[in-house]
Amino acid sequence: MVYLAWVLGTLGGLSAVMGIITATEAVPAFEQLPAPFTAMFWLTLAVVLMLSCIAAVLSRTEYE
Repeated sequence: MVYLAWVLGTLGGLSAVMGIITATEAVPAFEQLPAPFTAMFWLTLAVVLMLSCIAAVLSRTEYE
């Protein structure tokens, strides 16, 4: 589960960066993305991935 949490956290961080870049329009090439890929989409995706990362970290794989 640690690897899953690491992957989800990394993807969540990259999604947050992509959301900030899209919101500030820092890269003109990203204006050619399809309409659904707005800053709100990327930031919401980042929040969902970070929450699932926390859930993966806190889940136990061992039973007593």
